[in-house]
Amino acid sequence: MSHTHQLYPVPSINLRSIGADRQKARPGMAGFTLIELLVVIAIIAILASLLLPALSKAKQKAQAVYCMNNLRQVQLSWHMYAGDFSDYIPGNDWQVQGAHGPGQWVAGKLNASQVGNTDNTNTMLILDPQYATLGPYVNNAKAYQCAASKVQVRIGNQTFPLVRTIAMSDFMGYVTVPEAGNTGYKVFRKASEISVISPSMALVFADQRDDSINDGVLAVDMVGSKIRDVPAGYHAGSGGVTFADGHAEIHRWRTAEVLQRQTIGTSSGLITEVPCAANNADLLWLREHSTYKEQ
Repeated sequence: MSHTHQLYPVPSINLRSIGADRQKARPGMAGFTLIELLVVIAIIAILASLLLPALSKAKQKAQAVYCMNNLRQVQLSWHMYAGDFSDYIPGNDWQVQGAHGPGQWVAGKLNASQVGNTDNTNTMLILDPQYATLGPYVNNAKAYQCAASKVQVRIGNQTFPLVRTIAMSDFMGYVTVPEAGNTGYKVFRKASEISVISPSMALVFADQRDDSINDGVLAVDMVGSKIRDVPAGYHAGSGGVTFADGHAEIHRWRTAEVLQRQTIGTSSGLITEVPCAANNADLLWLREHSTYKEQ
């Protein structure tokens, strides 16, 4: 039995016409208008303004941790030296250091504003045991340099970072010469002598301002109203310090005398001392953690 199939016409579909109709119905889908583009840019700018401070703080924190770890290495070398040399603390005589003499924890006379001063860049003065007794224990020049330092020293026609930004308390050292006028205050020649001040509070090393540092000594005036060698507060107002028990921390400085604007690029002059009030909080902290009056 045969079947007859009837064919029905299939309506033609004009796809171009449909696309055109959709575009007519929704003209905004054709692309971004100028206003929409400006809104997107504004949103991105707002998000960036919110995120950049957070990223900057995170970078500063990471940099502070890096510097603190470097200081901890130097402090550990201080203990190792004392263990190897009958408990004696490394030498810290600024006069011998300036003359590149032996027996000192470092050598050299730095001055970031002095053009052509090769001590400013000479790593031998912090690593070579002929000049630096801690060099064999921490044979890494970067450990002696704050990563947040931005001062540049000039040798000939070139500029370089300052080689060292840390100093040791002038009341520490088997041989040391404390600030003039500080007579009658305890000088620690051996690590075992640190007892009246708790070792966890006895200051050993500190980051010093790169436009203030000169020799290897952090001088603290126990009598006059001045900050003799100015600590660095390059980590959001804080700086690295270490103590005789071996720990390092980032200490928050509080006063304008310490928290002066940071020098960026070449320095115009060496900050040798800063007058301050007798009750200056940072001066009192330095004194409390440096030494005490002997009976």
